[in-house]
Order: sequence, then C-alpha cells, then structure tokens
Amino acid sequence: MLTNLDQVRSIVFDLDGTLYTSQAIADEIAAAAEILVGESRGVSREEGRKLIACARRRLTELLEEEPTLTRTCMELGIEVPAFHRALRDRVHPERHLDSDPILYALLDSLRDLCDLYIYTNNSLPLTQKILALLGVDGVFKRLYTIEFTGIPKPDPESLSRVLEDIGGPPETFLFIGDRQQVDLKVPSTLGIPTLLVGETGDLLQIHKLLGIIP
Repeated sequence: MLTNLDQVRSIVFDLDGTLYTSQAIADEIAAAAEILVGESRGVSREEGRKLIACARRRLTELLEEEPTLTRTCMELGIEVPAFHRALRDRVHPERHLDSDPILYALLDSLRDLCDLYIYTNNSLPLTQKILALLGVDGVFKRLYTIEFTGIPKPDPESLSRVLEDIGGPPETFLFIGDRQQVDLKVPSTLGIPTLLVGETGDLLQIHKLLGIIP
C-alpha cells in the first residue's frame, strides 16, 4: 500500500531485521529463550528448545501465521518482563554491532520531512543499546518498546495506542518492517502505507517513494 505518500509525516520503523541484521544476535536471543523456558520447567536447554518448537507449531495452526518468539514464550507461561530480563542478561549486541554511518545518513535525511519513530517488541534498554551501537540513537522522536505497549506485535490494541500517542490520520503514517505478518499486517488493515524491507539497503526505497531522490 504505497499511494499518496506526499501526506506522510510520521515514519515508524521496526528495529531487528529492519535497521540492522545480525544472525549472531538472533542466535543469542533464541538461546536466551531456550534457557529461560528450560529453567522454568526444570529441564535442559535442549528440552526448552523442543518446547518452544512445539508451542510455535501449535500457535501457527491456531493463528494461521507464525508467532513471534515473545508470543511463543508467553504461551509457555513466561511473563514478558521475565523474557526481557533473560535477554538483558544473555544478549550482547555490543559484540556484534558497529556504528553504521550510511544508516545514519539515510535516517538523518528523512528528518526534514518526517518525524521518525521505533516500534519494537524489544525492551527499552536493549533498544537504546542497539541504536547507540548503530550510531542512530539521536534521530528518533520516540521509542515505542514493550514497556509502552505491554503486548508484543502484532496487536491491534497496542498499535492503536502508538498511533494515538503520535497523532494523525492513517495516511500520514508510513510503517517500515521486515516481517509482513508481525510489523505490517495490522497497520495495513487500517489503511496505513507500509513498506516491507529485506535488508537495510532497502531503506533507500523510502527516499524514492517520498520523492527525496529520483
């Protein structure tokens, strides 16, 4: 849904997989979840992995789409704060991320036209750390993390809270993400323009769509 983009005033970015990609960080997040689930059941990490896989299959059948890791852990009785405490203790983005001057330049060039926001299932501390490591922590007007929404994406009520807090009709937003079902499906149902990206280089499409570059 990429029409009437001349009205866009607020660009809302997902974080992981959208502003950066790192298999190492993804692996650390998965490992943290497996250990947490295993410890909660008094079993090994390997058994925790199997429980997550089983819960994911069950939720996929129920929801008719693959659930996020957060939602899967919730299905296994893990509370969201506990999940993010485990990530805080076991995920180390500083080992894998460096400053990205090209990303900064891309985002900075958008700020004259639009306000920029982050909407992520990550916690605020982890989000702030990642953005600082990338060198883009100063370009966003506000960060909407799990502490603000309380419920992970995709969730219509959480999205409504974000939209209400930013303000403006649907056509003044543009949502950017790497997962159609998680990041973009719900905004799209509200008539909000969306852009699916596969890598950070795809963010150049925003400039073309907004007429910043030909």
